[in-house]
Amino acid sequence: MSFTTRFVSLSRYLPVGRVEPEHFTVAAKHLPELQDGQVLLRPLAFSVDATLRGQVTGDESYFLPQIPLGEAVTGIGVSEVVASRLPGRAPGDRVVSQVEWADLSVWPTRDHWLEMTPLDPRIRKPAHALGVFGLLGGLTAYTGIVEAGRAQAGETVVVSAAAGNVGSLAGQIARIRGARVIGLAGSEQKRRILTQKLGFDAALDYRAADLAEQLQALTPGGPDLYFDAVGGAVSQTVMNVMRRPARVVVCGLISTYDDDTAWTVNIKPLYSNGLTLQGYTPLQFPQALPAALDHLVDWVETGQLIPLETERHGLDALPAAFAGLFRGENIGKMVVTTTQAEQ
Repeated sequence: MSFTTRFVSLSRYLPVGRVEPEHFTVAAKHLPELQDGQVLLRPLAFSVDATLRGQVTGDESYFLPQIPLGEAVTGIGVSEVVASRLPGRAPGDRVVSQVEWADLSVWPTRDHWLEMTPLDPRIRKPAHALGVFGLLGGLTAYTGIVEAGRAQAGETVVVSAAAGNVGSLAGQIARIRGARVIGLAGSEQKRRILTQKLGFDAALDYRAADLAEQLQALTPGGPDLYFDAVGGAVSQTVMNVMRRPARVVVCGLISTYDDDTAWTVNIKPLYSNGLTLQGYTPLQFPQALPAALDHLVDWVETGQLIPLETERHGLDALPAAFAGLFRGENIGKMVVTTTQAEQ
């Protein structure tokens, strides 16, 4: 049996500058017969992640491979198995894996780095496997706060991009561990959500000219931990007012993706404030991931952890959803679902 599918491809590389939906194209292609070891998937939900920005620059030094021009964009998704020539996978199974941004996707994908796993039966909504329970969502937040950041009760934690996918979860996890949490977000709506819905102790406008003074007023001794998802000038401001000693964990640098000059860091506060600066991914802590998922599931079920989600629908929505990440259009996880996800 053969199939034809629509897919989203990259039209040109963008080393710097703002990503626009026009940088992508929706086209069609014929899928060949499945070979041994392959699985045909129908995606139910696509994870829309800022890490993809580094894969559309044309820079081969990025830690993930570049998306070939004219070929399908790939990412993490939840799918239903349509056909399988892989032992242990049968039609109707729901799985988490890399997928092409397509109506139908053959696994393994071109840049295969993530193993296919069954959708955990505790996850009732498929999209939550990509957000609050996902590798690039809740598991990143958990390992950043608990494993890399070692947040403790009584400490003060500052979280940037705090209304985003990872930041909103990281701040809540720090609160669960007994820390005082200050979130940074760009709109009044987002800041209200942080304090009124998620229980952050305070929320500040990261664009404020007096951000340093506001942080010093809220934390006279300086923050103990900074959970950084943005980099650039905001992070420089936070590091300048941290106590000595303190820790900085970096899970992303979204402010730098459109401007390569923003990667430059003045290391003076690292020295003057005795900071430990650590970049990380959840894959650095494989031994912690099973327990992390258990905690996340329990916290959601008991109402201690509230997942935020911005959901768009249909394959054609993917380019605009991705571009929207860099405009702050998402509250929580940006995800694109298909009609099958509702069935």
